[in-house]
Amino acid sequence: MLMLLLSAGPTPAQNSAQGTITLRASVPATCAVSLSTENISLNLSSAAIVPVATVEERCNAANGYTVSLSSKNGGALSSGTSSIAYTLHYGDSSSTADGNLTAGRTVSGTARQTVLSVSVPAGTQRQAGDYEDTVTIAIAAK
Repeated sequence: MLMLLLSAGPTPAQNSAQGTITLRASVPATCAVSLSTENISLNLSSAAIVPVATVEERCNAANGYTVSLSSKNGGALSSGTSSIAYTLHYGDSSSTADGNLTAGRTVSGTARQTVLSVSVPAGTQRQAGDYEDTVTIAIAAK
């Protein structure tokens, strides 16, 4: 009997089974913008492009993202009923006549820094007053 058990050896399994598991993960698109500004007062008597802020953009959207700038006063510095048109410059892009600008971006995986500048046409005969405008910078996934 001992001989029979030794010569028989292990028998292969007649049935086999397997299982699968599906792994899933999700990374949401996250976009953020931050500003580094200085307290700059524009010289309204000479024409110049004046840097007013450095904008840091971060967005991990797979299809890229857009950065939009919009002027509360339609591209003008206002003081009461008087206004002075200006142009925004964001990197290589410039605002339209209404003070809006949109820049398309591809995803890079790292933060991108872009200089925001303003240019005002030179003028010596300006109405007295304190002029201002508010520029909103928004970032959105494509």
